[in-house]
Amino acid sequence: MSRVLACEITFAELKSEPAKRFDAYWRSKWRGEFLPRRQDIDPAEILDILPVFILVDIEEEPFRVRYRLCGTRVSLLDEELTGRYLDELKNTPPDEKQRVQEFYRLVCTERRPVYLRSTSASKQTGNPLALEGAIWPLSGDGQRIDKCAVVEDFPDLG
Repeated sequence: MSRVLACEITFAELKSEPAKRFDAYWRSKWRGEFLPRRQDIDPAEILDILPVFILVDIEEEPFRVRYRLCGTRVSLLDEELTGRYLDELKNTPPDEKQRVQEFYRLVCTERRPVYLRSTSASKQTGNPLALEGAIWPLSGDGQRIDKCAVVEDFPDLG
């Protein structure tokens, strides 16, 4: 099976319970008009989400995405991302890397979450595997997006 490029979906189309829970959590961390900061995200408050949670650094010039932290379930079902740049990933085809980078840019420019779905072959079985999740902006100063929180879930696996 070939990989189906990630596409944006609405929140209503999202099946992933961890992504829905993190969305509510992220929204609870807003400070008036200021976006949540990295330090507003307390791992102790989202323990059940951590296996599918990713934290990324956003570099502005040139625009690059660096994976700071990767949940254990994500690294098991996809690849270990921690410490690597999006453009350096081995299991992701170039067109998909470009598409994902466009989603990160969208999150940064529009200052809003982007909900996603894609399908690819399972690393273990080769069977179709649906991936759902979202990217949420985080800002150290409340304005400029310097990090993103990500949930990458495989809802059909339970």
